[in-house]
Amino acid sequence: MLKEVLERAEEAGIPGGEVVLGEGGREVFYSSYGYKTLIPDPLPWKKGLYLDLASITKPLVTAHLVLWLAQQGELSPGDEIRKFFPEAPWNPTLLELATHTSGLPPWVPLYRRGPGRKTMTEELFSLRPGERGTVKYSCMGYFLLGLVVERITSRRLGEFAREFFQKRGMDLRMGKAFPAVPTEMGNQYEKAMAPDARVKFRDYLIEGEVHDGNSFYWGGDGGNAGAFSRAGEILKYPLLFEELGEMKELAQFPLKGIRSFGWETRGRVLLHHGFTGGTILFSPDKGRVAFLYLNRTHPFVRKEEVEEPRRLFLKHALGFLKGN
Repeated sequence: MLKEVLERAEEAGIPGGEVVLGEGGREVFYSSYGYKTLIPDPLPWKKGLYLDLASITKPLVTAHLVLWLAQQGELSPGDEIRKFFPEAPWNPTLLELATHTSGLPPWVPLYRRGPGRKTMTEELFSLRPGERGTVKYSCMGYFLLGLVVERITSRRLGEFAREFFQKRGMDLRMGKAFPAVPTEMGNQYEKAMAPDARVKFRDYLIEGEVHDGNSFYWGGDGGNAGAFSRAGEILKYPLLFEELGEMKELAQFPLKGIRSFGWETRGRVLLHHGFTGGTILFSPDKGRVAFLYLNRTHPFVRKEEVEEPRRLFLKHALGFLKGN
C-alpha cells in the first residue's frame, strides 16, 4: 500500500523519494523511487542518503533538547524567555514557544539586514508579536528555543545536538551533511519572498547544505531547521524519546488544539512535516515510526503536488502505527 504513495508522488512530478517503517529501532519496510537529482545529470535515488529535515528539526532536535534539559532540572517549560534573555522585548514561556502560541510571526527573513548571528539576533528581538494563546505556526519561536539551548549548554546548537544524538547511537548532523539529496537550484523561492534582503542569495545547486535561508545565514543550526539525517537513523528516535522521562507527557498529549510540546498529535501518534518534503509519524507506545521523504524542492519548489501523496501516507502510516 505504501508503494502507492510513491507512485502518486511520481505521477505528481516529484523526482524522487523514499518511505520507511520501523519498530524497536529496526526497519520493517522500505521502498524508494526516482532520482536523487535531475541536474546537472539525472542520478538514481540511493538508500542511505542524508536528508534535509527542514522543520522536522523543531520537534526532533530543538523541542527534544529543551525537554531533556527540563528533565535534567536545567530549566522548566514554564520559564519565561526573559529568564534567559533579560533584554527580550516580550516574555512568552518556553511552553508557548514550543506550542506555537507565543504570538510571534510565522516567518520573517531574519537575514533582512544581512547574514550572521549578531544582526539576525537583533532582527529577532525586534519582532512585534501578536496575540498570545492562539496557535500560529512560528519558525521564530523555535529560533528562540534554539538560543535557550545554547544559553543553558554554552554550546552551539549544532555542535551540542550532533554530540547528543551520536552519544545515543543516532547519526544526526546540523547545517551540512554528505552525501545528501540535493534541494533547490539556488534560493529562488526565498529570494522571491525577500528580494531586498542584504545577502548574497545562493545561485548554485543546494546539495549537502541546509535549504532554509534563516538557518543557512545563521550558520546552519537555527532552532527552526538545519538537521540532516538518514531515513534508517530516524527509526531510532523512539528509543531516544524514552529518555525524556516524565517530560514525555508534554510531547505526547495536546496542550493547545492538536499541538503538544513540539509535535502535532493524532490520538496517541505524534507527527510533523518539513518544507523540503519530509513527514515523520511515530507511536511512543509501540515504538513504531513511519517516515516519508519526497524531494519536493528539487530543482525548484513544488507546493500542491505533495499534498495527495502525503495524505495517502498519513492514512497508511496511521494504520501501521496504531495496529497490533
